[in-house]
Amino acid sequence: MPDKEIITLDEAQVAAERFLEERLNNLKKLSIDRVKLTSIERIVVYDVEGTATIGGGFFFRSTERPFKIQVAAADGAIVGYETQDITKTEN
Repeated sequence: MPDKEIITLDEAQVAAERFLEERLNNLKKLSIDRVKLTSIERIVVYDVEGTATIGGGFFFRSTERPFKIQVAAADGAIVGYETQDITKTEN
């Protein structure tokens, strides 16, 4: 693992949450399921995985969107992300 100082697990989680909040309209809830320190080639990253709940209300169902975001451990920059297929849930 890295010899130089890296951001904390909590800082990586906050960076991922802010990234999603900026990009997802009508975001209702974020659930972080796992944060893991790993490396991609020579870049050390935190893999942040969870589910974003979008929309919902009295007449509409909410949508859950699983996600994975890679946060650079050196500076907290987002280096990659993916979302999976959308699934519908009851209110």
